[in-house]
Amino acid sequence: MKGFRLDRPADRWSLGCGLVLVLSLLLSDTVLRAYVALTDAHPFAAGFCKFALLATFGESLAQRMLVGRYLPPRFGLVPRALAWGFLGICITLAFMIFSAGVPLAMSRIGMDWAARALAGPFGTEKLLTAFAISLCLNILFAPVLMVAHKVSDLHIARYEGTLRCLWHLPDVGGLLKSVNWDVMWRLVLFRTVVFFWIPVHTITFLLPEAFRVLFAALLGAVLGLILAWAGSRQAKG
Repeated sequence: MKGFRLDRPADRWSLGCGLVLVLSLLLSDTVLRAYVALTDAHPFAAGFCKFALLATFGESLAQRMLVGRYLPPRFGLVPRALAWGFLGICITLAFMIFSAGVPLAMSRIGMDWAARALAGPFGTEKLLTAFAISLCLNILFAPVLMVAHKVSDLHIARYEGTLRCLWHLPDVGGLLKSVNWDVMWRLVLFRTVVFFWIPVHTITFLLPEAFRVLFAALLGAVLGLILAWAGSRQAKG
């Protein structure tokens, strides 16, 4: 595991850009209003951009922690950003569907307060509704998303991160056969869903709607670091 060092220009730029992004949203009403207006007017384009930038940066940061470089050979920056952008559109759509559909389903079993609680101030009912949305999202949608992301990773790696992967269709069947499903199940589809995604997406759905996809993209970056740390520990052990 390579430590983060402020004497390295790349690390200083990385930290500086992150601080500028966070402080701009927290301290500038103009930036905040512009962000909310853009997200409301163009949710799918905004979802594409958030994941293309933040989730790709998370993977790049994970590489920095593992091998000491943000962009190691064959990383495939552009293909990864495009793949994450497409997944960002899917995640934006899924958030819309589940945040509306789960409260509706809850109302059919006697919990008529769910939709109202989700839109209201924090309380027990809002927390239960957010948890229910997160649970359904991560059981029904997250496994498909994670497998799709794995296939895109393998396809990019097959073409060594070059742009050639963009005009060749992935051999989905062959790529799925190459997956280590034991690791995929234990680490990605079970542990991260149960111990990471369900809890943090409960927090996600407690946030105002305009910030949910942004928070999810930031969580993707955080998860990349967690998996990088876990991978280094496994390699040492």
